Amino acid sequence: MVFNHSMSKVSIKGKNFLGFEIEVNDNDFEVIKRELESLLAVSSKYMKNAIITLKLNDRNKVLADRIVEFLKEKEIFVNAVVVEDKRGLKTQLPVIELGDLHLLNEQNEREVSTFKGNLRSGQSIRATGDLVVVGNVNSNSYIYATGNIFVLGKLYGVPHAGYGGNNEAIVFAFDLNPPQLRIGDFITRSPEENVLLKKRESVVPEVAFVDGDAIVIMSYDEWLKS
Repeated sequence: MVFNHSMSKVSIKGKNFLGFEIEVNDNDFEVIKRELESLLAVSSKYMKNAIITLKLNDRNKVLADRIVEFLKEKEIFVNAVVVEDKRGLKTQLPVIELGDLHLLNEQNEREVSTFKGNLRSGQSIRATGDLVVVGNVNSNSYIYATGNIFVLGKLYGVPHAGYGGNNEAIVFAFDLNPPQLRIGDFITRSPEENVLLKKRESVVPEVAFVDGDAIVIMSYDEWLKS
């Protein structure tokens, strides 16, 4: 994903194939609002229903909830706040401290493959490393990756993350509703109990991962807190 819009005090960047990061480098709320208004005028259509992180510094982290509420009014929903030091920060959102982030040497970074489009019934994709599908994975289609799988759309086909035995892999989707799901050596399928073929009134981004000796599926917000 290549995306980078910025002004002098606020920038919006594509981040980690999952969504966007809004970085704020001013502590005047009125200035922040004006710059966000200008940036969102051209970028909000890309950001709706995406995963959003809000990066603040020690001077403006006290504005976290005010900025989050302003973005919510624009139908941009923040999933987590990123700061150097969370001490003194009061917010209901998950908080990520920069010290908890591990940067990888670019030469050793895991290979990432991206597929743009919708997979139709009978189609399949296999990737070494992580796989990002920007589109829908429809019923009776299959996707395999030796690393993680990220579907920025509906996942109604069959995913196999950690193909080859990587039980640490995850499966993420905006709408995670497959008939069968595999991670590494684990498989979950229970159509009789309608566990995976879910009928839901509302759809939220979800993550599937291996916990102990079983695959667990939870909302992205819950997973961030776990």
